[in-house]
Amino acid sequence: MEKKRKRALYRSVFLIVSFSIIGITIYLSSFIEDKNALSTVGDPAPNFIGKTLTGEKLELKEHATEKTLINFWGTWCEPCKREMPALENVYSQYKDEGFSIVSVNLGQSNFVVEQFIEQYNLSFPVIIDKDKSIRQAYYVGNLPVSFLINSEGEIIKVHEGELSEKMLEEWINL
Repeated sequence: MEKKRKRALYRSVFLIVSFSIIGITIYLSSFIEDKNALSTVGDPAPNFIGKTLTGEKLELKEHATEKTLINFWGTWCEPCKREMPALENVYSQYKDEGFSIVSVNLGQSNFVVEQFIEQYNLSFPVIIDKDKSIRQAYYVGNLPVSFLINSEGEIIKVHEGELSEKMLEEWINL
């Protein structure tokens, strides 16, 4: 009988401590800003420097035009694959009118990315984010995700998911 009481007491103490820890965690998390949230409209676009697959140095603040789309993607990502033709079409059509794209692959090998670029006939600059520093600067989680940056370096649009050609044209004509 004594063993059952001790066991019940230990269980009760364990449950009380567990629920207290959970309660404190929930309470404190309501006061702490989520630093892992995706960069949002109105935020300054974090600057970055990378090398394109052609070996050119690309710094966002020097590359920025009237409007620059930063697109994060991976070759394994089906929505990323589906949006590439739209990105290429819009880039080809508007690049001479102050629109640019900086494409950021999330750390795959040069070989895999080069094959992907060739398959989709992409002409915009591609950077491979091998150390994930660009991804972290923008708090990117899911793919694809795109940020539209204005000439002042401010994020003016954010979209998680596949972009359509229609959506891109609307963004360009803001």
